[in-house]
Amino acid sequence: MRLQSYLTKNKFFTAGIIVFSAIITFFVLWYLLPELVYDQFIWKYFWGPILSDGLNTPMTYHGVDAAPKFTLISELVYGVVVAGALYGLYKLLKKCNITVDFSFFLGTLPFIIYGSVVRVLEDAQLFTEPLVFWFVTPLIYIQTLLFALVALVIGVYFHDVKKITRLSVQQIMGIGGSVLLLPFAYYIVLWMSGGAWNESNEIFPNVVVLVSVICIAVTLAVYALSKYGQSYWKELSYFSTPFNLSMIFGHQLDGIASYISIYDPFKIGLPTYIEKHPASDVLMQIWPPLFPIVKFLLIIGIIYVIDILYKEELQSQKIFVNLLKIGIFILGFAPGLRDLLRVAMGV
Repeated sequence: MRLQSYLTKNKFFTAGIIVFSAIITFFVLWYLLPELVYDQFIWKYFWGPILSDGLNTPMTYHGVDAAPKFTLISELVYGVVVAGALYGLYKLLKKCNITVDFSFFLGTLPFIIYGSVVRVLEDAQLFTEPLVFWFVTPLIYIQTLLFALVALVIGVYFHDVKKITRLSVQQIMGIGGSVLLLPFAYYIVLWMSGGAWNESNEIFPNVVVLVSVICIAVTLAVYALSKYGQSYWKELSYFSTPFNLSMIFGHQLDGIASYISIYDPFKIGLPTYIEKHPASDVLMQIWPPLFPIVKFLLIIGIIYVIDILYKEELQSQKIFVNLLKIGIFILGFAPGLRDLLRVAMGV
């Protein structure tokens, strides 16, 4: 009973014991069953796809094939890791008394765009080995998170320790992210203006306009319906908040960019692309426009659950809720921007 009471009171110690035990168990299994643990799990679902993506070719190790695509297993594992990272970030921000509001989201936006931009530059073969592997999924997400955390620490240091209050922590983060982003954004502009450093198809700037117009139109339609309809049902007002509109736009960007790039419904003459994610591939195999439609309905459902159905229960968890919304936005906007830029560059 004493041990149970101690473990209950010391949650971080208990969590550390569980994680440490899981790691030890994993390495013991790896040592005893290397073909099963490494060949059929680590290589097949994680390290193999990273190498294959970085080198842009399928690879084989001990007869086990790996291709630059996701599987249900890899997406489930990455999902668990993302959930754990979000929770850890939530605890950190709460401990540091950082306000996670829309201004915080704007401070992180340059980092989110940076991740998509450098991912496209990797597609365009700007980077060489071994640096190239640092810019493929999921390592690019880890890299971007580390840069954002460094900027956050710098912001807290100058604002809270040095008492330099002319700029908020969020503004310092935004400036740091912009400084990081601009040199790489230059390469996108260089490519689009005719300075390609590699062979490619023709560029398609019209796709950027087309996808942007559709996504903005959908977002504005939701905003207008929310503003007009809230006199009949006041909860509709939640669908016009900046956070929620950003989630809608981000996931429409992903859905519309994927649909147009893969199926070229407007007969623009785009290069051939394939869908790497199994769930979205299944939806588009059923009916191509189903993917952006399902993403739209999914985000509407998430907004309803968070802001309407469980509004009272989550009222005291604003940091967690807003951090969750930022995470949801990233899951749509980041791959969507990458797809859009890749098609525009003809990569």
